[in-house]
Amino acid sequence: MALTDYEKYIRTDELLHLQKDPEALSCHDEMQFQIVHQAHELYMKLIDHELRFVATLLSADETARAISTLGRVARIQRVLMSSIDLLDTMAPTDYMTIRLGLGRGSGQESPGFRTMLKLPQEVVWPAFASFLERAGVTLRDLYEHPHDHHELFQLAEGLLDYDQLLQTWRQRHLMLVYRIIGTGTPSLKGKHSDLLAHGMKTRFFPALWDVRDDVYAEWTAQQAAKGHEPGYHG
Repeated sequence: MALTDYEKYIRTDELLHLQKDPEALSCHDEMQFQIVHQAHELYMKLIDHELRFVATLLSADETARAISTLGRVARIQRVLMSSIDLLDTMAPTDYMTIRLGLGRGSGQESPGFRTMLKLPQEVVWPAFASFLERAGVTLRDLYEHPHDHHELFQLAEGLLDYDQLLQTWRQRHLMLVYRIIGTGTPSLKGKHSDLLAHGMKTRFFPALWDVRDDVYAEWTAQQAAKGHEPGYHG
């Protein structure tokens, strides 16, 4: 039977043969395991595509479209996060069965994941820093007077959304690991508690976090000089 135009365009024949045949599955849940991770790689490829486009837009001073593209990236990240819920339905013993076929493979080896980690500093931040320099606005000015630079502030916050969602996705993935193999079982990359501590310290756009410390510290000092104690919120 001839392929339809849709099948040709989406290349469904190739796509749907990327999973194991039903008779070759190590257990029923292996189909889900493969599809979820393959879909993750596709979505992370799309994030790569969009973030590189953001850098191109910033180089051309197309602020509005860069902001909307970052909004798209955030939506893709939320799809990644929500799809992990499917893997929560897998029994630990089924994962152990799948693990035998996976060998020493680890999600840390994901090419899409590695790209998501390196793009912020290697591609996006240099483009953003150059953009701010051309605009004659420092990051400190931007966060001290956000409403005087509304569009630029939204751009910076879009970058922070990526950072925050990536950290949250990593933490959500770690919770999945805890659910499937426990909190004390060491992974191929080390103890999960150590991985979590490391992940919590990772900032993909560190300057966007540091500027908050600077602005708040100065405001606190100003309030203290006036005899006010602003306190802290946790």
